[in-house]
Amino acid sequence: MAFPETRSQFSTIRLHKPFHKIFRYSDGVVPNLAALIYIFAGYFGGWFLLFSRHIALFVLGILLLAHSMIISAYFFHELVHHTIFRSKSTNARMMTVMSWINGGCLSYLPRAEKKHLAHHFQKADVISFDFRAWLQKHPLFAKIVMLLEWAYFPAVEMLMRGVMVIQPFSQRLPHRYRVLTTLIIRSVLWFDILWWHWPAALGYVLATLLFITVLRFIDAFQHTYEPIVATPGAPSPEIPSRSRTYEEENTYTNLLSQKWPVLNLFVLNFVYHNVHHAMPSMPWHRLRRYHDQHYVQEAKPSQILSFRQQLIWYHRYRVTRAVTSDYGNIESGFVGAVGVSFLTVL
Repeated sequence: MAFPETRSQFSTIRLHKPFHKIFRYSDGVVPNLAALIYIFAGYFGGWFLLFSRHIALFVLGILLLAHSMIISAYFFHELVHHTIFRSKSTNARMMTVMSWINGGCLSYLPRAEKKHLAHHFQKADVISFDFRAWLQKHPLFAKIVMLLEWAYFPAVEMLMRGVMVIQPFSQRLPHRYRVLTTLIIRSVLWFDILWWHWPAALGYVLATLLFITVLRFIDAFQHTYEPIVATPGAPSPEIPSRSRTYEEENTYTNLLSQKWPVLNLFVLNFVYHNVHHAMPSMPWHRLRRYHDQHYVQEAKPSQILSFRQQLIWYHRYRVTRAVTSDYGNIESGFVGAVGVSFLTVL
């Protein structure tokens, strides 16, 4: 399915010239400024509330901090696709800022960008660390991971983040010292907060786990690509050529709500995934309109998943998806993906 990317369907807001020089799309100035304000206000406001002695404000701080990290992650994704700013240097600097908010700073950002864009043109989930094979070789760890996944703890995602730290040193990659510096800075800051006011440090951990859980839930049911392992240092795997039809049939729109689409802004419209793959350069604030005006009329109804379906599959296959590379399908059971976040690039 192809959509004509025209800007004439969108009303433009007349703003001062400097904004047009900064932002790529004129109709994106207001929504992107609003998103940035929310990210920074939510992040620092959430931290402020974590120091509150009032339990309700403390819980609100956890939720606000977690959601600011969620929006920063999907804003980072938009930056990868260069849909926000005109300038490449501004784009790169904001990617760095967002990565420090959501923890993606442990990745090598140019590789993160390159690998995610490759996901689009290769139409595949290419992974650098085969955690399933590793778990088979370490049965004790496998049992711990399966137990934690059964308890809804994002064990696989935490394993991937651990490998992000270890791999640059085990393979002596050039960016290993930057990873070490980043890890030291973030650890020192966290331990300082732990010493100063330990509930705030605990609140940050809980917010991070909530943030990771939301991202992995969204990632789980967007594709039925089979994972392809590309081990660093080994010959590149052969990735079969795939058509646009294959991409469409193996991509799903996993809305949080069809009745109240404003709720999909909770994840910056990332759930309009078929439209995103049909037109990767379309900014987040246009996805809903294109989905409603074009995609719904032309798509297979089966490509649009209900939130209820997703919850059932997430619960039913929460352990299975950690040990099988078969993502399943909507007819026999959508097991889903795990460990494929664009933030955990190795």
